[in-house]
Amino acid sequence: MPAMELVELLKELGNTSQQVSAQTLALFSGLDARSTAALRDAWRRIPTARRREIVQSFHTLAEDLVDMDFNQMFLFFLGDADVAVRVLAIDGLWEDERISTLHHLLERFDDPSSEVRAAVVAGLSHFAYRAEVGDLAPDAAHLVYQALLRVCLDQAEPLEVRRRAVEGIGYFRDLPEAQEEIGRAYAHPHHLMRESALVAMGRSMHPMWFATIERELRNPSPAMRYEAARAAGELSEEGCGLLPALIPLIEDEDLEVFQAVAWSLGQIGGAHARRVLHRLTTSSNPSRAQAAREALEELVALDLEEEG
Repeated sequence: MPAMELVELLKELGNTSQQVSAQTLALFSGLDARSTAALRDAWRRIPTARRREIVQSFHTLAEDLVDMDFNQMFLFFLGDADVAVRVLAIDGLWEDERISTLHHLLERFDDPSSEVRAAVVAGLSHFAYRAEVGDLAPDAAHLVYQALLRVCLDQAEPLEVRRRAVEGIGYFRDLPEAQEEIGRAYAHPHHLMRESALVAMGRSMHPMWFATIERELRNPSPAMRYEAARAAGELSEEGCGLLPALIPLIEDEDLEVFQAVAWSLGQIGGAHARRVLHRLTTSSNPSRAQAAREALEELVALDLEEEG
């Protein structure tokens, strides 16, 4: 589509007297960097609140229609003056696996907003996962690891940014320094950092953390029990040894903890977990019954995947 037509379409989206049109948004799918560069002046003239609304609408449409490709638009939005727009743009790039996008994210570590930097770190976690499963080139994996480690060690960074880096570095199971950072995070005085340490323990799937995860399943804090339950599920079938400590939490009064337990039972699998989930689907509490059904469906799907 010619650049002038795109500019006119963007002006149409920026008209605050009209609703953002999904039909118009769809026309921005599959653009290249040269096309989006032509939009810069028109985009700046749109009021901040409307820009946020447009980016959120792109985000929603991308989730609803998986064949839409707005990655170049989200990269374009990274240069916006508004923090909320930049955060939404980073969230929109979650499934963009291009190495060029990784470099764009790394460049955002200089962003003056800690909220944006925290979003960048969360975005890098996706690349860290790909590194863990062998789906990322070694040099790119090294870039991701070094970036996350640097943030973990930077005491000048706010807690929210550093804790997200700890979560991401958990994927580097075979690097001792990464596991040391998880240990330091677990010993941190702030509960949020300790929660992130549990997230990292589950992601690392390292046997050295199994006993810690089991112990935290009994923590008085619902937030810690929740993260411990999720961590147990991240271990998949390796977490079967945690079932004796995990299953009693189906009686937990906290709904979110229960939902994490149900999800984890579906991930760990096995005959015992399956029986428990079957029983929970008959719960008189609709939310608990639904969580059990979803976990059971996931368990069945994983079994079929393994059989195939």
